[in-house]
Amino acid sequence: MRGLNKVIVSGNVTGKIDYATTDNGSEVCTFIVASDRHGSGGVVTAYIKINVYVDGLVKLCRNRLDKGSYVLVEGELMNRSTPSGKLTEVRAWEVIFLSEERQRDGRSDRGESGGSY
Repeated sequence: MRGLNKVIVSGNVTGKIDYATTDNGSEVCTFIVASDRHGSGGVVTAYIKINVYVDGLVKLCRNRLDKGSYVLVEGELMNRSTPSGKLTEVRAWEVIFLSEERQRDGRSDRGESGGSY
């Protein structure tokens, strides 16, 4: 049976957005998304590392992402080996920039979806 590896996460970008160039000259963008879940014990926040490798999408992230930006990310889980062990991250296929759409429409931070790349 064929496996399914698809992740959709929304939240606010935390901290600095990093840009780098791979050995083959491709650009990569890396950032952390804080995603809240409301449960019986209160709010639980998950911090998810996002990697963007798609050239056009990296350029859009460079122009449109800031700390605090509200985004929806669609992608797949990937594992990397690091000196401290295995790390699971999301490789983004698409980033939808929800903050900008809300500002244009005058919606609050809990508004509906916005534009994508």
